[in-house]
Amino acid sequence: MADIKLLIEKVKNWPDKKKAVMAGFVVLGLAAIIVIFAWSQKVPYQVLFSNLADEDAGKIVAKLKDLKVPYKVTQNSIMVPQEKVHELRIQLATAGLPQGTGVGFEIFDKPDFQATDFVQKLNYRRALEGELARTIASLEEIDKAKVHLAIPEKSLFVKDKELPTASIVVNLKQKKALTQEQIQGIVHLVSSSVEGLIPNNITVLNSQGELLTRPTDELIGLTATQLEYQRKIEKELQQRIGEILGPVVGREKVKARVSLELDFAKTEKTEEKFDPEGSVVRSEQSMKEKSVTTGPGGIPGVQSNLPGKTPLQGAGMQTSTQKQSETTNYEISKVVSHVTGPYGSVKRISAAVLVDGIYKEKTAPKDAKKKDTTAPEQVYVPRTDVELKQYGDLVKKAIGYTEKRGDEVTVINMPFGGIPKEEPEKRDYVKDSVMLAKYLAPVLLALLFIIFVVRPIMKSLTEPPQAPDLPKLKPMPELIEKQAKQSQKQLEPERERDVSMPPEEEPGILQDLNDWAKWVQDNPNQASQIVREWMEHEEA
Repeated sequence: MADIKLLIEKVKNWPDKKKAVMAGFVVLGLAAIIVIFAWSQKVPYQVLFSNLADEDAGKIVAKLKDLKVPYKVTQNSIMVPQEKVHELRIQLATAGLPQGTGVGFEIFDKPDFQATDFVQKLNYRRALEGELARTIASLEEIDKAKVHLAIPEKSLFVKDKELPTASIVVNLKQKKALTQEQIQGIVHLVSSSVEGLIPNNITVLNSQGELLTRPTDELIGLTATQLEYQRKIEKELQQRIGEILGPVVGREKVKARVSLELDFAKTEKTEEKFDPEGSVVRSEQSMKEKSVTTGPGGIPGVQSNLPGKTPLQGAGMQTSTQKQSETTNYEISKVVSHVTGPYGSVKRISAAVLVDGIYKEKTAPKDAKKKDTTAPEQVYVPRTDVELKQYGDLVKKAIGYTEKRGDEVTVINMPFGGIPKEEPEKRDYVKDSVMLAKYLAPVLLALLFIIFVVRPIMKSLTEPPQAPDLPKLKPMPELIEKQAKQSQKQLEPERERDVSMPPEEEPGILQDLNDWAKWVQDNPNQASQIVREWMEHEEA
């Protein structure tokens, strides 16, 4: 309490100019601390949705109010706190927001029993277009999408059948582009969603009117697939070489490259082989015939043929006929084979392997007396021919080396330019500095305020007070004697603790001026209290 009163008294004695300057510093420091603290506590906002239809924007704002989430509406976007963006998008998607400019299958949520068949088909096409547009717009690179479908009426005649077509317009985000794989994915998505729609009947445009789809060319597509397959096999073989030599020479001391020559030709062969020596009875047929016939009899001539005359019978001659035949059919032995050549078979493999040597520390000469504190020098030691041959045999086994195929494997030992070090991950130092300044600025400002404002004030308070220019006081022996006795009583406990006290020549009275000065220096608070009572007594 005494220190606080002393501080108040000292501030009261300051000149008005000094009071104004100190008050300004205090107010400025407090204002700066408040501003920095408010800035550090400011919540960063991020775009939730942009370029929305008015209907969708109104529904989203109403939903955010229901969820009690703070938001900001700019010219063409809705912004929410950054840490809640993904969570809110999921919640709004569950609620079916945003619906987009087109309609989806929700058009059938309210059935209209008075709608004609034409209206139902039209609504179905609109719903299908809207759903496809929403699905395409969900891609990261696409901001908006519009789908137009032309679905012809089904015909009973095959010759009058028409195929559906589709047109897609995509509006890409800034600094975004679609890869050819993504475009083909969009085409496949739409063709799979519409009955009878083939990829060749789908056109994809961007917002600048540029055609993104290309005509399907089987040869070009096949070549791209072949190259991808070839690179995949080459990479796999390179990994095999690294895996088998890495534990021996070190992962960073072996480099391998493999070149493949693949055969993508499609070959089909039909072959028939006949075996002249091999025969199989296919069928046998045996036939026997036997017949008996009698020759003509009677009297030849006219008499035997006249009417009314009974012809005389004569004995005729009998003849017999016998016939026998056998037929045997044989099947010719033959072999019919239909052979299809392997697609993408390996015709030739070429592998080049580069192996680093061994690095050993250079031994110091025996007569060296001084101990060198620097790092020892590294000396390169090449691999032996035996080691290189062993490495080559391992590589051949790993890649499936075939001499008849003309494969080649080359293993060379050469010093590397140094073991490559992995580059450290690049950090965004600007962003880190901003975040660090955001949290350290209030602390730094408070520290500066304490050093340049609070510390000088406290220092001035802790300094021993200087005796003011006092008017000459009249001698007051009674008061001096009284204060001396009180001081003696207060100093008795200190004496018991072996505290140094000014020597006394007589009880209650301090005679020596030097002892007084030392006592005042050791007990400034009590001395100031005595002087203060003197002043109060004089004023009274």
